[in-house]
Amino acid sequence: MFQGKILKLNPVKYIYILPLMLVLAVVYIYPIIRTAYFSLFIVPFGGAVGEFVGFGNYITLFGKPDFWNGVRLNLIWAFSNLLLQLNVAFMIASLVNRKMRGMHVVRTMVLLPWIIPTAAVGSVIRWVLLPNLGIANELLVRFRIVSDPVNFLGNHAMPTLIFLNSWMSIPIGVLLILSALQTIPSDVYEAAQVDGASPFQIFFRITFPIISKMLWFTSFLIFVWAFNSFDMIWMVTQGGPGIATQTLPVMVYRSAFRVMQLGMSSTISMVIATFLFIIGVLYFSIMGRGKKGDE
Repeated sequence: MFQGKILKLNPVKYIYILPLMLVLAVVYIYPIIRTAYFSLFIVPFGGAVGEFVGFGNYITLFGKPDFWNGVRLNLIWAFSNLLLQLNVAFMIASLVNRKMRGMHVVRTMVLLPWIIPTAAVGSVIRWVLLPNLGIANELLVRFRIVSDPVNFLGNHAMPTLIFLNSWMSIPIGVLLILSALQTIPSDVYEAAQVDGASPFQIFFRITFPIISKMLWFTSFLIFVWAFNSFDMIWMVTQGGPGIATQTLPVMVYRSAFRVMQLGMSSTISMVIATFLFIIGVLYFSIMGRGKKGDE
């Protein structure tokens, strides 16, 4: 039986995916292996491999208070982005999921924040939110919303960054959820309304069960992207003030290009990769069980 299966294998079909496998090996697999290798050494800036320390970098890292503070901030950052982006994206997707004149223009405008480069937003927003010179505080004080200027990038740095990052990332969530909403036939809603179903019942018995898989997938993407997010934080606060917004990706950059410790930077990278790998395995295992249950 085993020999029969081998005879049925057609090696030609694997040739077609060989270029893709080579690209994946060069872009993803090799960097991961190289990073894991560097994490076992003391590597100064320049890439010259120094002393082999085994898991010494990991032991040192786990003993640092700054690392656990980074883990805490990273989880706050990721979950806050997830809750804000998913809920707002669902509300916007529900609003634009209507057949009205000019709705295509509205949907296009919703995607605009996602198109703007993060570097441009980060550079501009630093000036906009300055306590004494920024236009945001000027308007807030002039319209008497606040009595004194707000230091958005000081004591309120993390909430400000969460809002900015969510504002830029919400459009992709809207796009994914809207695509799922548009798969629901309008006849289903009309039949439910004829039967006297309330909006609450329509949502939980029709809409949510149909789009639940897309919501799970969108949640997974938002969490992973937010957990890995570096550009918005670095462009606006660079992890400051102090270490108030120093998430793990910021620690990776600082360790590599400020402290010049590529070995420690690789160690932090492997911790992030391992954590997200576990999250991915849990997600796909849960979704796999869901599919078996549906069948």
